[in-house]
Amino acid sequence: MSRWVAWSMAALLLSSCHRHAKPELTEPTAAPPPAAAEPIPASVEDEPAPRAKGARPATSKERAVVDELVRAAESVRQLRLRRPVRIEIEDGNAIAASLREQIEEDELERARIVYGALGLLDADQDLRSMFAGVLGEQVIGYYDPETGRLVIREDVMSALTGTPGAEETQEARLVLVHELVHALQDQRLGLGESYQKDRTADADNGFRAVVEGDATLAMLAHALRQQGIPLSAATAGIQQMGNYLDLNALVRGEKLDDAPAILRVTLIAPYLRGLQFIAAVQARGGWPAVNNAHRRPPVSSEQVLHPERYFAREPAESVAVLDSPQVLAAGFERAADDTLGELELGVYLGQRRKSGTDEEAAEGWAGDQLAVYARGDELAVVWWTTWDTEEDGEEAYRAARSVAVNSPTERVERKGRSVLIVRGLPPKLHRTVRSEFTTFARAIKAQPPPPLLPPNPVY
Repeated sequence: MSRWVAWSMAALLLSSCHRHAKPELTEPTAAPPPAAAEPIPASVEDEPAPRAKGARPATSKERAVVDELVRAAESVRQLRLRRPVRIEIEDGNAIAASLREQIEEDELERARIVYGALGLLDADQDLRSMFAGVLGEQVIGYYDPETGRLVIREDVMSALTGTPGAEETQEARLVLVHELVHALQDQRLGLGESYQKDRTADADNGFRAVVEGDATLAMLAHALRQQGIPLSAATAGIQQMGNYLDLNALVRGEKLDDAPAILRVTLIAPYLRGLQFIAAVQARGGWPAVNNAHRRPPVSSEQVLHPERYFAREPAESVAVLDSPQVLAAGFERAADDTLGELELGVYLGQRRKSGTDEEAAEGWAGDQLAVYARGDELAVVWWTTWDTEEDGEEAYRAARSVAVNSPTERVERKGRSVLIVRGLPPKLHRTVRSEFTTFARAIKAQPPPPLLPPNPVY
């Protein structure tokens, strides 16, 4: 991988923050036409939403700078805005405060329950402050699909309207092209509506990989174009870069370095793994194929990490943990359930590793569901996972055993190509949970592999 790719990735991941809160529904859009050459007049705007507290509108000079970047984003991404993006300038502290407010309480509560029960987060920690600190670290600007605003940090805007060509301004221009691609996704590909859909954690990781991977690839395509290099000359290398990229060395930040692995990985993966995935999609069918990926995003992180499975539309195995009557009778209530998928299972299985992940052990993932039970302050997890082969199941079993705490409330067991993980459950309830899992595992073993569906069309 060339140095400019590494620099661009670092600039994006350390400086850009795309809002992750779900916005209000927007009107669905039709298939987009090719990009047009003419810019949209900056003076034409729909009814503006109330300005954020502490924000100010862009001056004509500042708007001219952004309009230049709009034209670059439209050209490289082969889409055109339907209406101008509302530009607002804010102080860095105000941006950080705004990002903190946008973190939804129900998402924090889910993290406390699910990741707290798995031991991946300290449930007693101030998660809002931790999340906001990581998201807001060195942020240059962000696009908010709920309001249609592009918010730019005050000192960054001052630099952009000052001396051209400085390294800092080049970095900022790349990041803002990335954010303007989000505006294109919002106006032409229904980003706001897509954010409203309910998804499992695994499917959400797949969706966000499309959103961020698309914007990142477009940003890199813009940087390549400035050097006279076609994107087609780089997509193969981008797809392979994960094989030798030291993510911990590339993506740095004081708060990011201190964050738990589950937060680091799920924050970075949509950009890096999403970039690799979208590069594979774009190489196969150009930007129209990327547009199609927004309409039919990967259903799992497995499809992102292994694009050939997305092209083959390989489905995940259906897994549904049943409530044990004995567990319920003991006073436990089902508090949450979710599918974490290959990406997040890699974090769970890699807790003893310096990197914080075990991608090799997670690679054979076929399906999973975990159920979290609460009894007062107690949390317990019953997690059923399936794997492509018995060998994959054995590898996952060994990795899960290696991270298990030496406690009678924990258990890891393999039956064929299925693996059971139990945490925090009183030992007297293990027998009934094991019995139900064994019935499930036998049924899975007897089933033929899910048939491959017809490949995704390429437009």
